[in-house]
Amino acid sequence: MVNVMTDLQKLFSQRLSRHAGQLLKYLRLVFTDHFVIALFFFFGALGFAYQNELKTLTLGVWWGPWLTMLILVITLQMGRLATLLEPADAVFLLPAETTLHQYLKHARNYSLLMASFIQIAVGVVLLPFLARGDQMTLLEAAILIMTQLITKAAWMNWQLQRGVQQVKHSIAQVRLVNWLGAIVIFGLNLFVSVWVGLIAALLALSASIAGLGKRWHNGQLAWQSLITNENGRMMVLYRFFNLFTDVPQVKATVRRRRYLDPLWKFVIGHSTNPYLFLFTRGLGRDSDTFGLITRLTVMGMIILIFLTNQWASLVVMLLAIYLIGFQLLPFYREYEGKVFTHLFPVTKGQQLSAFKTVLTDVLTICAVLFVIVDVAVNWSWLRLLIDVVAMTAELIIFIGWYSGWRLRKS
Repeated sequence: MVNVMTDLQKLFSQRLSRHAGQLLKYLRLVFTDHFVIALFFFFGALGFAYQNELKTLTLGVWWGPWLTMLILVITLQMGRLATLLEPADAVFLLPAETTLHQYLKHARNYSLLMASFIQIAVGVVLLPFLARGDQMTLLEAAILIMTQLITKAAWMNWQLQRGVQQVKHSIAQVRLVNWLGAIVIFGLNLFVSVWVGLIAALLALSASIAGLGKRWHNGQLAWQSLITNENGRMMVLYRFFNLFTDVPQVKATVRRRRYLDPLWKFVIGHSTNPYLFLFTRGLGRDSDTFGLITRLTVMGMIILIFLTNQWASLVVMLLAIYLIGFQLLPFYREYEGKVFTHLFPVTKGQQLSAFKTVLTDVLTICAVLFVIVDVAVNWSWLRLLIDVVAMTAELIIFIGWYSGWRLRKS
């Protein structure tokens, strides 16, 4: 039995090492020099805007506790149970099923450690708002963060229980624990007393530990559920990495999107350049690229809604346009592996011209949306003029010079 426990512990350590190596490989591709610089300015602008908003915030504002509770509940959902199980484990680890709880405990502890970093980071960022908006002392804020960590530990135990066949939970029960339970605990923290909320979190943790008692040790594992959940967790990571580089595990899907046909006809017009047709239709039907543009655009618009400082908003818009354009550049070589495209009587210059046409249309639409949101939230003629001039200058530089230089370099 001791040897089996040791082997399972080594198995998790080996898989964790391999998993970390895989993540580091993709993270090096994600956090390139350009992206790190962009993130530096992006978070700097957000921090500057956050600081300015705190200065104008009324002490003990009525919506402060509600906003804090919303942020904490959403943050609590970040960080899932990482079992690192593989489909073949349902066969090869089946003889050790009764002793696999030791492996899953290591997985739970690792997952909780990673999730705790997120909870603590959000709590530290919230400290100035807690002091001003909620008028909390440092001790009360520390207890609130401690409650967040304890609740997260209870949530991890609850996730682990779902991997046992004898412990069945419906989707409604899971949502009740994940959302309603968190709302109740943080509601007690913010509207009654931080000590009452802490006691409620401790009770939830005790209940979750009791659920991992003798019944969990002797129960059969729900292999299909555990493996499906792990595959889903990894696909979330792979889709994120796929925004920046090609990931073999993510298979591209194609969607017709008939509602975009009028836009494509307007872009193509009477052009006889086949690459213009390929780039427009391909961009609209490629779920990864189209989804990337949509997500970055929506994210930028949401951030602009909460920024009142003109220069912070301008930095966010400039960075968002750069990121969208930078992520679109690899699409230029999307069809180079197709043999029929080499039969087209089209020069490289015509191919580049068609791509720049599509790039111009996409980035212009995104820039117009950003300007509309920015001036709608904080209207002034001067702000509109600055936004239009800055966006136009960036589009000219990015499309007219940077895109061509980058494509030739690659």
